[in-house]
Amino acid sequence: MGFTACQGPMGPAGRDGLPGKDAEPTKWWIKDFTIAEKTWELVGVPNDIGSYFRCVFNVPEITRAIYDDGAIICYYRYKDEFGDDVQTVLPYTYYDINVNNYGEEFPYSVQFSYDTMPGSIAFKLVFSDFYTKDFGPPPTCKFRLVLVY
Repeated sequence: MGFTACQGPMGPAGRDGLPGKDAEPTKWWIKDFTIAEKTWELVGVPNDIGSYFRCVFNVPEITRAIYDDGAIICYYRYKDEFGDDVQTVLPYTYYDINVNNYGEEFPYSVQFSYDTMPGSIAFKLVFSDFYTKDFGPPPTCKFRLVLVY
């Protein structure tokens, strides 16, 4: 094993680079969404495979140009197990345990995700075993939408 280090006088500066073109600065647009429990819409037949909850918003700021050439990033915002306000990029999955009618525990997962198209966004929630009737709509949830263009 060997270690090396560079020491000595600094050499002459290199030549200047080519002149750059005037670039447009990067722009950001940020909006927070709060979705109340009663606002979630059930898609599909309750407890059937493929059923899930969603909430759709019109967002005219998602233009065709941003959709095609920008970045659309969404976050789920919540309090973690230490009580801290955090946000995590979507899709986000968390795991929990529930108790059935017989007192037996069963694990399940919940995944938050989103779909976008020019002019709108749909926040989605899927239970791992599609317990959309048994668990009902999710409680109030907070999300953040970030557009970078």
